[in-house]
Amino acid sequence: MKQKKFLTALVAVAALALAGCSADAGTGGSTDGGDSGQKTLGIVALVATDALNAAVIDGATKTAEDAGWKVVVTDTQGSPDKANAAMTTFSTTQKVDAILVSAFASSSIGAGLASATSAGIPVVSWGGELVDGIIATTSALKVGEDSVNALLDDFGDEGDILALTYHTGVLCLYRGMAFDEAIAKDKGITVTANEVAIPGQVEDGTAFTSAWLASHPEGQGNYAIWGAWDEPGMGAVAALKQAGRTDVKVYSINGAPNALQAVKDGSMTQIIWQDGNTEGVELMQAILDYTDAPDSWEPKTIDVPGVLVDSETIDGFLEEHPDALT
Repeated sequence: MKQKKFLTALVAVAALALAGCSADAGTGGSTDGGDSGQKTLGIVALVATDALNAAVIDGATKTAEDAGWKVVVTDTQGSPDKANAAMTTFSTTQKVDAILVSAFASSSIGAGLASATSAGIPVVSWGGELVDGIIATTSALKVGEDSVNALLDDFGDEGDILALTYHTGVLCLYRGMAFDEAIAKDKGITVTANEVAIPGQVEDGTAFTSAWLASHPEGQGNYAIWGAWDEPGMGAVAALKQAGRTDVKVYSINGAPNALQAVKDGSMTQIIWQDGNTEGVELMQAILDYTDAPDSWEPKTIDVPGVLVDSETIDGFLEEHPDALT
């Protein structure tokens, strides 16, 4: 059975409707981006310092700069209120030409989308739903499905799993939905779900894991920890090391350098690596293509597949991605 310990305020978020609508975003806010004919991309980041968020920002920024745009980034530290405020500022004060929103559910940024739509500014979303005003997004569900399916193939259909979840960020929301749906089919698996906070996700991962280990003694079961992304997963790794436990498998998503190193040294079992840089490139390219022909544009979902990285594939993965550990 499942023991869910989500905060009440998060329940409504988990019930998001997946509304897919056509966009009505116009062709951009300003003609010059505030700088002598140069256009501006405004990026609203969930957590700009997170490795995967940073990769998306880097991919979008390089593509924008190659096209002659400049880029302005606002770090919201996981706050939907700050995301809406940033989008409104980008639309009304800074008058940017396009907005990229990182990892917020579209239903949580309604005020910001309204401001952008009113100003005629196109918006792309990293992981959010296609709704009015959003011209392109990336798939947030597929990587979660890949992760839990790989976990079950490795872990089996009996045992105890600690799930470190985060339902405010839309990527982790859909990863959690995929996890719940797949695990529900295996009646032999008991899940304890703990919701981490941002900031504090690593510390929460450590604290929740330490508490869970106390009630799951070594040698008395098949144990695993699933992190909705790397940072709480690395917190779990720290707790396992502190407790001297080597009997618990750890699974995660994203593929930050420290998490990949943990796979290499054996302290993390498996990661689904997400190519955030390519997703950022594709989202910015969608903006450029839309700007060239807004009247014929059809809103779309961009699907960049994840890559399974474990002890058997890590060396080959690093040969193909030599910068992944930096």
